[in-house]
Amino acid sequence: MEAGRLEKGVSRGLSPRYRLFRRAMVLLGWILFGFTVHGAEKVPKEGPLVVASNHRRYADPVLVSMAVPRRIQWMAKKELFISPFDRLFFFIGAFPVDRQRGARAALKTSLDLLAANWALGIFPEGTRRKGYDPQEAPKSGIAMISARSNAPILPVFVDKVPNPLQRLKNNKLHVYIGNPIYPHNTDNGGNDSRRGRRREVAGMILREIYALGEGRNGGGRP
Repeated sequence: MEAGRLEKGVSRGLSPRYRLFRRAMVLLGWILFGFTVHGAEKVPKEGPLVVASNHRRYADPVLVSMAVPRRIQWMAKKELFISPFDRLFFFIGAFPVDRQRGARAALKTSLDLLAANWALGIFPEGTRRKGYDPQEAPKSGIAMISARSNAPILPVFVDKVPNPLQRLKNNKLHVYIGNPIYPHNTDNGGNDSRRGRRREVAGMILREIYALGEGRNGGGRP
């Protein structure tokens, strides 16, 4: 069980080695992009937590991990975990998922991690998007995971990364962290009722994420 392996081998908190690595990445981000975090004090210091962010670029898991002062676990396809690189992926907060086994394996691992009081990183949109699109329904899995684990959901909005010319004009990369969301249980009732409530909760979470960046430094909805 992945949670068992992590529970034995890796601290759920910011270990000295990971803290040093994270500080180095934050410093590099500040030098290159003016990396600035708003709302870090809102992050629960312990207990299960689902970190939900918008997803514009491949580097978003790293940027969110830099912004949130918790050790976050992210899903990654198992094919990436080849020695000696597997140790690096485990260290930076990735865990392997067998896509051929389908969504059940990923769901079970996610619930195991949350049961062990880890922070789990999720992109509700399921893929990279340039901005908010109300016509694109978010994946409802985030609502299911939160309901089954009783874990709060922390909305995070990662704004645009400034290019070199924008940096010369003192534009910065801003990350906004919102208040934890405690969605009502969505697992009661029949299948159709549960699916409907999960979609509603997932949609609400996505709106909360993008609302964090609306009107700020050009972020939010296009």
